Parts: sequence; C-alpha cells; structure tokens
Amino acid sequence: MQKYIITGKNSQETAASMLNKPQNRRKVTDPLAKAFGAEFVEFLYLNHPEFDFMCVVMAKKDEDIAAVTNLIYASGAFTTFNWYRAFEAEEWKNVFQLASNNMASYISAKQKAEED
Repeated sequence: MQKYIITGKNSQETAASMLNKPQNRRKVTDPLAKAFGAEFVEFLYLNHPEFDFMCVVMAKKDEDIAAVTNLIYASGAFTTFNWYRAFEAEEWKNVFQLASNNMASYISAKQKAEED
C-alpha cells in the first residue's frame, strides 16, 4: 500500500449542510474509501485559509486515489480537492538513489547548447 495526502477546501454548501445536520464525515465516507481499496490513517479538519480538510490515506495505486478524489470533487462538496503521493524517509532516499544511479544519462539544456 502507498501513502497519500489529500487536502481540500469545503464548499459553502457543505458548511451549510454541516450546520443543518452535523455529521462525522469520516464515518460517512469510510465505505467509499473501502470501495476503492483504500483506508484512512488520519482524517482532520484545519483552520488553514487555503484548505480546511486533510487526510492521510493508504491505497494500492495512484489511479484509485485519482478516481475517488475526482468523484468527490465532482460532487461539489469542495471548492478545491487535491491529492499527493507521500513518501516515508527511507522511500524518499531510495527515490534519490535511483536518480543518483542514473544521473550520468542526463544532459541539461545548457550542456546540449554548449555542444553545438
């Protein structure tokens, strides 16, 4: 399973709905996450000016997260809704190790311009 961070800004309509009928949205959306083979690790509300929702999700692949976030965004519940692949420190080290192992293959635009 891979780790993902999802952030969003709740819409005015969602805020009004929550005022009219307060809900535990984690409980409500847990079956949706499971339908995509995902599970919540954290489900948080924040007082940030650009996003007021954040969750950490474990899922098998990017396509699952892309699909579920597009579904939720299309509902109008959020004015912004974004997802990011997250890496643990050791995983991130391995990403840079892969880059390091192959950096001799890269030719920058500046290097190429100097050759001609």
